[in-house]
Amino acid sequence: MPSIVSVGEVMLELSAIQANGSAHLGVGGDTGNTAVYLSRLLGDPGSVSYLTRLGQGPFAEQISDFLSAEDVTVSPFASAKAGTPGLYAISTDDEGERSFTYWRTSAAVRELFEGDLGKEEVAFAQQHDALYVSGITLAVLSDDGRVALFELAEWFQKHGRTVMYDVNHRPHLWSSHSHEVDFVAANLEMIKRSSIVKIGRDEGEALFELSMSEDVATFVCEKGAAGVVVTDGPDGLFVRFDSKLEAVDFPAISKVVDSTAAGDSFSAGFLNAYLAGLNPAECARAGQDLAGRVIQFPGAIIPKSEMP
Repeated sequence: MPSIVSVGEVMLELSAIQANGSAHLGVGGDTGNTAVYLSRLLGDPGSVSYLTRLGQGPFAEQISDFLSAEDVTVSPFASAKAGTPGLYAISTDDEGERSFTYWRTSAAVRELFEGDLGKEEVAFAQQHDALYVSGITLAVLSDDGRVALFELAEWFQKHGRTVMYDVNHRPHLWSSHSHEVDFVAANLEMIKRSSIVKIGRDEGEALFELSMSEDVATFVCEKGAAGVVVTDGPDGLFVRFDSKLEAVDFPAISKVVDSTAAGDSFSAGFLNAYLAGLNPAECARAGQDLAGRVIQFPGAIIPKSEMP
């Protein structure tokens, strides 16, 4: 059974917000969501780990307890330093499309890979067979932390292990952290160290000024990624592995309640199938099967009983 370490930020989540101001307090965050779904799919306690910094206090403990209950191993350094986790709220329109409001400026995860714990965090990650990160992971880290992550991905690559990168581009997050970071260059640094890159067609246009999915797929592979998945919402996607470009279509989902974690769950389904040896189109369908179920429920994490 392969072991996977997901790296990034997991936060407190306010969802199902009512007119009277009440809301459900849960846990979410892109790479954290993927870790939970991977753990459920693999069904092997301890096979999925989460590398982050949560800080200390009851809310950090709530997040850690949630991940542990999902059989995700939280890094032993997550609460070693003082600080707090971030918070976000989900708002959805009548068609299930979501928007977010964040409170994360001083989140403890911004210091991941820094200080005296940095080397231990790297060593913890290196115990795994696969590494999963996202563009949000890149954006929340400091400059030094980002360099450390690039070096970690390169180490995985050199040792014949799998690196999956979900571009998950959030321009406002980059600008809120540092106006001087070249996020296009940062994405390219991660892409060239990746076995699998997942990128939306719209993200390819925003980052690389390429409007066609086929062009995005070709560009990303030319920059060093071994394989790429280019998604385009309900219009299907393209996969390009071993220089072979293939279109993959899916049946439409008739009812979308909340599209939160659609991409995160897709990544989990895809990576799980990839590590099991399925071909890229089969991996894409596995990802879509899970994502199609997730968007029929509110919030990032659906009940275990509703897993496909």
